[in-house]
Order: sequence, then structure tokens, then C-alpha cells
Amino acid sequence: MSGTGKNVYSLVLSDEVVQEIDQLAYQNNTNRSNMINQILAEYVSYTTPEKRMHQIFDRMEDLLLHGNDGPSVFRLQSLPTDTLFSLRSALQYKYNPTVRYSIELYRQMQDGVIGELRVSLRTQNQTLIALLGDFYRLWDSIENLYFNDIQMEEDGGKYTRLLKLHYRKDAEHELSGITVGDVISRYVSTFDEALKTYFELRGSSEDPAGPLRTIYQNYLKGEVFV
Repeated sequence: MSGTGKNVYSLVLSDEVVQEIDQLAYQNNTNRSNMINQILAEYVSYTTPEKRMHQIFDRMEDLLLHGNDGPSVFRLQSLPTDTLFSLRSALQYKYNPTVRYSIELYRQMQDGVIGELRVSLRTQNQTLIALLGDFYRLWDSIENLYFNDIQMEEDGGKYTRLLKLHYRKDAEHELSGITVGDVISRYVSTFDEALKTYFELRGSSEDPAGPLRTIYQNYLKGEVFV
């Protein structure tokens, strides 16, 4: 992915045009400069990083919030910005704490990394924080059975993982119309399913490693992964 530079340019615009642009920028949760940049980019048929990220987030919103037959387990945490998309999901534990998923996309790919996933809970419950840490480490150990370049950090119940595209060997050049939004959505759904399964099995005699590995193996039946 090539880099995109930005410079300062002087433009003479009518007050009425600027007013309309400011209104449009407000509606799109961005600023005047980005709005003008997007308008001009669309006019010359150029896809800006901001436009690309909006397309990804729109796809994720469709899949994670509206794509299921029944009610979605996710709720929108806040309106997406140019680079950040946030969801929340209820965890079956004391007081039903809320898990927050934040997906940040990079404007430029960095060594194949397209962004990062951050997971957190607003809690001071040390038992819950310890359980989350155990889950994060177990999940990481399962992922590392299949990929050797997973980069994650966990600390105090918070989890950060870089999102890097991986292709199934026989599918790298034929992705059946799969978009980055599809790929990230599938991972977030898989992660959420695994986290909730882990807590459902808490206190039982069953080792959660087996069910979580099955969940991950089902995820790997796709064509491209993060």
C-alpha cells in the first residue's frame, strides 16, 4: 500500500460553500479539511484512506450489528471516527459487565499490519481481571499453534492484538469477494464467542482449552484471517 502525503494548500471558497461543507463534515463526524479532501477525491475517483476505513467500518456494522438472523450480541459503543470503531457486548458474570471491542485501523499498512484490536472491561474486580488474563493467555497459546507472528499484549484485564492479514495458501489470489470488513468482523465474533464460552465453562470440570480450540479451528475454515 503506497503512502499518502498531505500538505497545506490555499483555496478561495465562498462562505456559502464552506457552510455547506461544515454541515456535511459534522454529519460525517469529521472536520472541514477531511471533508473537502473526500469530496475532491470522489470527484477524481480516488479512494482516500479515510474513505477506505469508512467502507470497512460500514461493512463491519452491517455484519456485526445487522447480519444475524436473531438479535445481535453486539451494540455500537460510539459512532465510528475516521480510524476507530467500537462495540460492546455483555458478559455473563456478576453484575453483567460490558466488554468493549475497539478496532483501530491504520491509514497506511505497517509491515502487513492493518490495525489493532483492543478489548477491555470497566471493572475493579480483581477476580474478573485475573480470569480475563487467563483467557487472553490461553487464546494466545491457541492462536500460536497456527500462526507464529501473532502480536498481543495483555495487562490488567486489557488486551491489545495487532491485525495482520493471513491467507490460506490455496486462496491468496481468489478471495471470493471477501473484504477487510468481513475478515475483521469474523475475528471479533470468534473472539467474543470464545470469551463467553470460557466464562460459561468457568468452575466446571471441562478444560476450556478444547472447546476454544474447536472455535478457533472453525474460524480457520475461511480463506483469509487476521
